[in-house]
Amino acid sequence: MASSHDGSVINHPTASPTKPSFFRSIPFQIAIACGVSFTAPGMWDALGGLGAGGAAEPYAVSAANALVYGLFAAVCIAAGAINNRIGLRYGLALGAIGYPIYGAGLYTNNVAPKTWFLLFGSALCGISAGFFWAAEAAIIIGYPSPKDRAFYLAIWQTAKAAGPIVGGAINLGLNAQTSSKGSVSSATYIVFIVIMCLGLPIALLLSPAEKVQRKDRTLVVVHKQPSWLAEFKAVLSLLVTKRMLLLIPAFFISYFYNGFMSTWLTTYFTVRARAFSSFFTNFSGIISSFLIAGLLDRQSIFIKTRARIAFASIIFILVGTWIWASILQKQFYDAEEPPVFDWFKGGFGKAYTLIFFWQFGGQAFQQFLYWLVGQYTTDISSLSYHCGILRGFEALGQTVAWAMQSEGNANHFVSIGLNFGITILCIVPTWIVLSGLEHSHEITVTAGEGSSTKDQDPDTKA
Repeated sequence: MASSHDGSVINHPTASPTKPSFFRSIPFQIAIACGVSFTAPGMWDALGGLGAGGAAEPYAVSAANALVYGLFAAVCIAAGAINNRIGLRYGLALGAIGYPIYGAGLYTNNVAPKTWFLLFGSALCGISAGFFWAAEAAIIIGYPSPKDRAFYLAIWQTAKAAGPIVGGAINLGLNAQTSSKGSVSSATYIVFIVIMCLGLPIALLLSPAEKVQRKDRTLVVVHKQPSWLAEFKAVLSLLVTKRMLLLIPAFFISYFYNGFMSTWLTTYFTVRARAFSSFFTNFSGIISSFLIAGLLDRQSIFIKTRARIAFASIIFILVGTWIWASILQKQFYDAEEPPVFDWFKGGFGKAYTLIFFWQFGGQAFQQFLYWLVGQYTTDISSLSYHCGILRGFEALGQTVAWAMQSEGNANHFVSIGLNFGITILCIVPTWIVLSGLEHSHEITVTAGEGSSTKDQDPDTKA
């Protein structure tokens, strides 16, 4: 441990032993983080994958989700500083508390509608999830060596998707005979709540950052500010930098599609078709996560080039989905009766494939943004600040998206237009940030160093 000139405390772990302890190793840490992601937000996503949290009508649940993300956005930015102070392990554990309460709120709303408890569970989940999302992203980006980040991000995305896949299988098994619109069986919620309760004890198994042992003996640097006030000032200082301001549109739009996708499912699909979607759609996120990881971790390509190729590909997919959505929505509005799609029956393919590619492009975009902020620091504390800001504005976008879906007579073209427009809007500022990336291969941190260095091309200046 050492003090910097500004009074902040930097924890420099001692050199790792030749053979790291399994319980301090990166694979074990990632397994713990992924385990919590599976049990908490994974089950949350499984419920969301049903459309409207499995309810017959999306409006009360959409309002509840807007409350979740509104509180989430407010807490998440500050949580980067708080987690740095209390430690990522406790930030992760604190964040896991609210999810089963939210699940209980959905259960009561389904069996005997009690909006107050649904909103209470949503509020508690929104507050705790702010700590969770800031902590888990910092762990996944900051614990592994920089050259392995995209791979472990893909593992994390797979764990998050595994929750909805398992949950979707449960949904499918319990609701496969329901070939009409409506709500899912109450037993579905009970199973999810039990799984969500496992998140807290699993989170407490995580090792503190300074005790983590990487296989390549590189360090996880922890830089704590001298006071709580200094932590919050550090977050604010980062927030108003040119780079972060330019990235805000991308952060905001990255998960904006999720609210409309939920309403789309509830409006146009039967219960069992929604259950099928909650199971199968998540495979698209796994596929895109590993495809983007293969590019972003490719050491033979310069970082800037990787980033530009990845971003351009993602934008191409996202813009295509919203053009596709506009065409389909026009057809649905022009029909004499709104269509209702049952699995593998007339029109299901063209309507469902859109959902598949929303998830495919959306998860790739998420992974790309986490990788991108990870290029600017190897300090776990700074990564905590970055991730809190990223996920805070991501949550702000979802707040707006879900609030829009809480109106029963909302015009779907408004949601489609906003998703399309903000996606286009984020292109230029994000490209400016990508153009500022170093023309180098990768960030490295070696024993005895407290800052990053670059493995540069011989012809490129530092």
